[in-house]
Order: sequence, then C-alpha cells, then structure tokens
Amino acid sequence: MLITIFGDTPGFILASCLSALVALLVATKVAKHKEAKAPWVIGILCALVVIELSVTLLLPGAGAADGICYLNRRSAGIFMTSQGLMNIAMFAPIGFFATAATRSPLISLTGGAALSMATEFAQATIFGRNCDSNDFAANSIGALVGVGLFCAVSALSRRRSPLWKSGMKPAAVLVVAAAVTAGVAINTVITPVALDDSSMQISSPAQEQAARDAMRRAFDEHVDIDKVALSPGMDGAQDQLIISFPNGLAQLSWPGRNEFSALLEPESDPGENSFALDPPASPPKRDRGAQEIATKYAEDRYPRQLKGATAKTFPVGKEAEFGWITSWRTIQDGVLMPSRLDVQVNRAGRISQLILREFSEDYEMPGDRIAKEAAMDAVEEELGIRPDAASEHLLKKDGQYQPVWVVAIEHSADDIESVFVDSLDRRIIDNIPGFSGEFERVPGPDAG
Repeated sequence: MLITIFGDTPGFILASCLSALVALLVATKVAKHKEAKAPWVIGILCALVVIELSVTLLLPGAGAADGICYLNRRSAGIFMTSQGLMNIAMFAPIGFFATAATRSPLISLTGGAALSMATEFAQATIFGRNCDSNDFAANSIGALVGVGLFCAVSALSRRRSPLWKSGMKPAAVLVVAAAVTAGVAINTVITPVALDDSSMQISSPAQEQAARDAMRRAFDEHVDIDKVALSPGMDGAQDQLIISFPNGLAQLSWPGRNEFSALLEPESDPGENSFALDPPASPPKRDRGAQEIATKYAEDRYPRQLKGATAKTFPVGKEAEFGWITSWRTIQDGVLMPSRLDVQVNRAGRISQLILREFSEDYEMPGDRIAKEAAMDAVEEELGIRPDAASEHLLKKDGQYQPVWVVAIEHSADDIESVFVDSLDRRIIDNIPGFSGEFERVPGPDAG
C-alpha cells in the first residue's frame, strides 16, 4: 500500500499536505470553541487521519475495485517487510495523539483498529486498492505502539498527567460496530481470499551471511553483494534469498541452502562480470573445450555433484553466442535424482551462470514401481489425452522424497504440460511444490 508513496506525484503530495493543514486548523478551532482541554492535540490527530486516508485511498495509480481482501497466512512477515514497517510508522503517531486527546488507551487502540479496518474495506470496494490482512495487522500494531509510547512518556513525565479515562463503553461500542460492519461486508461486498504472503522481506544477519558464503563458495571474492532480501516460498516450497549485485542476480534456498543459482553475465559479449578460473582458461571453440572448463570449475568447488553423474554439454544460442552449458545429472535405477549442477561457460572461457541443487540423502529406491507405459496410461485415462513422453524423478511431496513419473503432454511446441503420477500407486498427484513444471528427459551419455 505504501510502496509507491514517494513516487513521482508532487501534485498529490502538495494536495495532501494542504488538506492536512486545513484539517489541523479547522479541528483546532472547533476544539477551542468546544472548550476542549487540548485543542492542538485534536487538530494534529485530525491532520494525521487526513494524511492516512489520502495515502491509503487517494494515491494515484489504483485499479478497478474487485471487493477482494487477501488473508495472509504469514503474519510474521509484517515485521520483515518495508511496507509493514511503514504501515506501523504511519499509525503510531495516530495512536499517540489519539491517546493524548482522549486520555483513554482503550478508545485509542480500538479506534485505530477500526480506522484500519474501514480503510482496508474501502480500498477493496471503492478505491481499487489492495485490501490485505497484513496491512490491517500492521496498522493496528502501529496504533498499539503509539498508545504505549504515550503511556510511557506520561509515566516518565515530571508533570502529573490528568486522570486517565477507562473508555470501556465507547470502546465496546466501537468493537461491536466494527464486528457488525465486518460481518455484513464479508457476506455482501467483500470476498476473502487466503494466500501465502509473497512480499519481499528484509533479510536477517544469518541469511545475509548464508548468501555471502554461497557466493564466496562459487566465485571467491569476485562479486560485491548490494542487497539480500527474502522471497517467501509459495505452496510449501522453500523460501528464496534474492541476492542482488551489479549486473547480476543470484538465489539461495532458505533455510535448506541446498539450491543455489547465479547469473553473472546476461549479455552475449563476454565481460569482466563473468568469473575466470585460476589460472584463466583459453577461450573454447567447441562444446568439448567448454565442458573441460566447466569440469575443472566443478571439480574445484562442487566435487560431490560429479560423483556418479552423467555430463552433457549443449550450446546457448543458435550459434553458441552465449557459450555452452554443461549439465550433470545423476540417475539411480532409471530415476532422475534431485541433484543438479549446470555450469555455463561463455565464449571467453569464463563462468557466466551457475545452477546448483545438492542432494545428500541416502535414498533406497523402491523396487515395486510402475512402468513408464502404466504412468502414461493413467494420464490418458484421467485426461483423455495420450501423453507424448515421460521420465521418472525423485521429488519431494509433503516433506518426503518419492519416485514420481513426470508425464508430458505437448499441446504445442511452446506449451508442454507436466502431469505427475505416483510411481508406487499409479495415482495422479495435483502438485509438487518447487517443481519448475518443465519436462526434463533423463539424459544419456554425452556423445561429444
């Protein structure tokens, strides 16, 4: 909601500031006329509410209202995203001055939560912005922080504060009104949708250290990391650490740290961003030379990935203008194992891309698995379409590795659907978290 608050909208910012100033002056004058004890406090509170409504409801760039409110299953991410922290910071002053104005922490807290709920519902139904449970929670936490801060300041103040007010009845009225409003809205104009929070999160020191270790293992001190952020995994997949650096990007699975990929050089012209071996290798002219360079690199840094693995090298680009990729895959009893190593060597003989998946479990392959034809027959019976190919993989489902047939249905050259079949009971599996969805044939020996 607040990610674009500092975008190129000078007119909006000026209008919001002027509106807040008008609210401050008018509310203060009315409070003085009503002989309120703290008219300027009331004026500041009204100005803060105007700013909150302007930023959350009227900021340019909204879409069409769809009535959807997203219920995030990962509420802990509130404290690990810049958006969550900004929401907390926005509502903390509201909670502070509301408590100063009402002398009731209870009224201030329930009022802050009610304002947040009204904002989220208005975003979904009227103003075409995102309605998000994490935003509501962050706003409410911000109000709580403001209330607590004012109470702490009052307790430490040398001047004796005026008597506190319970505010039980007004707070109860607010709670009941908010509950009734929420119930009516959800049954009429609001559609709640549960999902995993996909917002980019701030990395912890441990995550940053893991990212540095992975980059150092792959490329020594060649890369200077700019930033590390956490991207939450979807549908049971691992989280990903997104590692940013000049002209490139890398990812590391978290907390497993068994999957790592890095792109140092997206261009076809070799440059200094790619990683040179020590001593530097001569520029390869064919796939054989590229494979020798990739093998030397892998032997130095990932020797376990080569044990029992089959290597195959192929060009990247129509005329290998991006170089060559050497892929190592491990086959056990005809099943493609999870371990993976892909090393791309550019035309200058330097490493430009790396994809790694480490697998260290001592897995005993079941003997009573269904054959390829049985898996393809199961898909044909279920979908009424004869599959084009199938390969057997060891994949993780519900936290456990199991052999699965990945059956390919080619709708067109660019549209290949993967269907999963349990190798033990011939059952169609709906989804495998973390699987790319791309069909991969079991590799044979490199013809060279």
